[in-house]
Amino acid sequence: MSFVISRKQYLAPNEEKTQYEPLVFDDEGLEMKRIDVAFGHPLYTTVADIYYISSRAEDPQTVPIVPDGCMALVFSANQDKTKAYLCGVTDEIKKIVINPDEYYIIMRFLPGIGNGLIGETAGSIANRAIPLQGTVPWGDQIVSILERETELTERIRLISKVIRVNFRTETNKYLVKYCTERIFQTQGNIKVEALAEETGFTSRHIGKAFEKCVGVSPKLFSQIIRLQISMDKIIEDRNMLLVDIAIDSGFFDHAHMNRMYKKLIHCSSGEFRKNLFSRLDYSKIDDYISTDN
Repeated sequence: MSFVISRKQYLAPNEEKTQYEPLVFDDEGLEMKRIDVAFGHPLYTTVADIYYISSRAEDPQTVPIVPDGCMALVFSANQDKTKAYLCGVTDEIKKIVINPDEYYIIMRFLPGIGNGLIGETAGSIANRAIPLQGTVPWGDQIVSILERETELTERIRLISKVIRVNFRTETNKYLVKYCTERIFQTQGNIKVEALAEETGFTSRHIGKAFEKCVGVSPKLFSQIIRLQISMDKIIEDRNMLLVDIAIDSGFFDHAHMNRMYKKLIHCSSGEFRKNLFSRLDYSKIDDYISTDN
């Protein structure tokens, strides 16, 4: 079992695109392709990444979805049906089970952006999904594009144009962008009081903006970023002491990091280093595509 890890999270103040590429799962039983989202792409400054994933195995494959602070558009298709969902941000690990005859396309929006596709707060769909068909006017159009017999990259390009046209302007866009980038820059080690002082808004106002645009509180979002950073370090350097990884990732100590791991991905950091996701009890982990209220 292996994993594809993006470049390190960083803030590039001279670039318009926020450089955040969270963890992506890969395994020998899966086929995974990243879709290029270079400068000029309709969603260049909007998505963290776009990728295609299907099963190479004869049996269903379970893919862990780690908390990343991103809302996502998820498309699934098999020989019989194509479905499309807008998935809210998650506050703990979820799963997708991929059958041998189906594939998924996942577009992860940068934190604070995905809610521009719906007429409700990001927090209202946290840990669940909204079917696009019958919910948004352009849902049927996207499914129709997916069902065309054209190259995958061309279908993604057309879908991206539809999404770009239907984005709504959020009044808190620049406040949330500033705060999320400061959280990236400090590796999740900045308090909401400091953000309030820097922006001139109250902590309460920032909290409400995060609820509306991101879907989780600034505190939980910061915890998620520390989790992502520490997982990156664990996989990159299997010999680095966990206590050093904990400190370097912004945790108080190893015990603090372990509590966060158990809360967010249902195992300790030591278990993750030893087994990655192979020993998780997926029967106790909720589905990522959940439309339950």
